[in-house]
Amino acid sequence: MADYAFRTIGDRMEIQRMWENGLSPKEIAGETGKSLDVVYTELSRGRDGSRLPDQRLRYSAELAQRKVQQSLERRGRKARKPTASEQAAKQ
Repeated sequence: MADYAFRTIGDRMEIQRMWENGLSPKEIAGETGKSLDVVYTELSRGRDGSRLPDQRLRYSAELAQRKVQQSLERRGRKARKPTASEQAAKQ
């Protein structure tokens, strides 16, 4: 069964802690009960471009949370500008 539940900032902080402690994505998935795909998605979402002392890319829970929030805010139908004829008919 797919894991579609939204992760919380607490979940992301836990992933960050485990990643910084040297756990592999497979180990993180086992510890958190999430699928390996979910862990890889989170790790790629939260990359900030810097590296850990062991040269792995750093994961930032705050950055991942901010990206998710921005994505949620962009959802929904976009408002469009009325055409000139629609504006004229309105008056």
